[in-house]
Amino acid sequence: YLFWTEWGQSPCIGKAHLDGSEKVVLVSLGITWPNGISIDYEENKLYWCDARTDKIERIDLESGGNREIVLSGSNVDMFSV
Repeated sequence: YLFWTEWGQSPCIGKAHLDGSEKVVLVSLGITWPNGISIDYEENKLYWCDARTDKIERIDLESGGNREIVLSGSNVDMFSV
């Protein structure tokens, strides 16, 4: 899969096959500036940080479910995991 983030009016985290087929939005609520994607294949998790909400979060890699806040701060600029 190819994973990506989008900012703007409809921020999201998505995935698709490498040929661009079967696009799926994994996260679209509660995010503003998602970036810094990191994948843990052993635990089957996708991590990202949001520079606007000042959080690092994770979801299940395949389903996009089980969203959890891993780290939350204030007055920090999170751009990378």
